[in-house]
Amino acid sequence: MKKWFAFLIIFILTGLTMWLTNPGQDKHEKAVAKAITEALSEEKVRLTEAGSLPPMLKELNEDMLDMMISPLVNQSVTREDYVVYSLTRLKLGAEDHRVGIGLFGKVFIAPQLKTTIKDNIQQYLK
Repeated sequence: MKKWFAFLIIFILTGLTMWLTNPGQDKHEKAVAKAITEALSEEKVRLTEAGSLPPMLKELNEDMLDMMISPLVNQSVTREDYVVYSLTRLKLGAEDHRVGIGLFGKVFIAPQLKTTIKDNIQQYLK
């Protein structure tokens, strides 16, 4: 009986902690914006080292990337709330993708988002 009661207390406390620390919409947006900015910056460095960076992109810095990404993220990122955790969804055109999960106050973005962004940039510049 004591083991069952201890398990119940731990289960309730964990659920309560997850509910109280479930990240809001702003954290989901910031996490997606950070992932996109990192992917674009990494691709810019790769293209610069390869000598194939288009001239118009050479002056592009972090602040400019943030200014370009912010409106996109504000319009296309949504949060699905499941009380103790939440999912990050990214809507691009007609497609809607789950790209992350939020729990315990943090948002974890799937690494496939960065890979997809980099692949699209490489495909576009070919």
